[in-house]
Amino acid sequence: MNVSATVPMGLHFFDKSPSWPSEQLAHLRPPTVLLQAGIPCVVWAEDALSIVHRVPTVLFDTQILVSDDDLHRAAHAICSRLPYAMCHDDGPGWKDVRQFNKDLPHAFDIGGATLFLRHHNPEWARQHEIAEEIFLHAASVFHFDIHDPSRTCLNPEPPSEESRGVRFPTLAAFYDALIATQVYPPRPFIHRRFECRMESWISYLTQYTLSDKGICTDSSTGPDKVLIPACLDLLEKLKPENRPYLIRHLLDIKPLERAETAMEMEAIRAEECRRLGLQLSPSRPLPYSPRHRARGRDPIVLPPRLTPYLIRHSNGHRGIEWRPLAKYASIARTMLR
Repeated sequence: MNVSATVPMGLHFFDKSPSWPSEQLAHLRPPTVLLQAGIPCVVWAEDALSIVHRVPTVLFDTQILVSDDDLHRAAHAICSRLPYAMCHDDGPGWKDVRQFNKDLPHAFDIGGATLFLRHHNPEWARQHEIAEEIFLHAASVFHFDIHDPSRTCLNPEPPSEESRGVRFPTLAAFYDALIATQVYPPRPFIHRRFECRMESWISYLTQYTLSDKGICTDSSTGPDKVLIPACLDLLEKLKPENRPYLIRHLLDIKPLERAETAMEMEAIRAEECRRLGLQLSPSRPLPYSPRHRARGRDPIVLPPRLTPYLIRHSNGHRGIEWRPLAKYASIARTMLR
């Protein structure tokens, strides 16, 4: 394998969580309470990135996914056992940037599919590595199936016996949820701050968890980049409709515009449903752009591009094949990657 690429100065890779046990223990108190209350939940955001997926990130607010039907019961369980209270304000950290939306909306539907909890004494919590704020999300906010045990995993080194059963997203489930939420965000409009955060989380997982110390491709066999085995293994576990997005990301190829990405995803979902004899669920509405709407601009429409598919050759080796979606077969020769 060609490893001529050097690891940038300042990057450090870890074979276990970079979060100290005391920090993990402090941030895992809320999900541990839910575990003890018999409420299924999944640790999300930076806590999951750092504690299980070895990403060296600061632990900010604690974010937890629960079943849509358990949202208010989960909030009550936490507030009755820990010094938190449900708030009707929404915290400034997830409000959009003024340049993109002058109304500065929040990324989540606070009081709806997301509940916001704040510690009774934020300053004390900060000094003791405890989350000042908790976002409780209905799992559907991130298109996550919380009841599928194959999509979650345990902390390999739990900081306490009580937190041993707390669950986290697997790497494939994390990618699936983030890709789907990039295209279909929680609000009916594009939220630039939220979009940037999702892009960051995807990049963190690629850089620190999936790659071989920053390397995702092997260019020793020819002019085209070839994904390393770890990336191919991960792609096999991903939902088929999310694979093209991640393949482009791993190969450092410019992504499609949102509308084209959604169309590609829906076309592949339809292909899979036909193949498996399943009923296709209705397409989801795309979010609108506040900036374009304010300026009276139509969405950008670009020429269609080839779609990357994960395939297995007759010799058993896996690879990437670029081909058009069925609807574009007649213009395949004019299409680019």
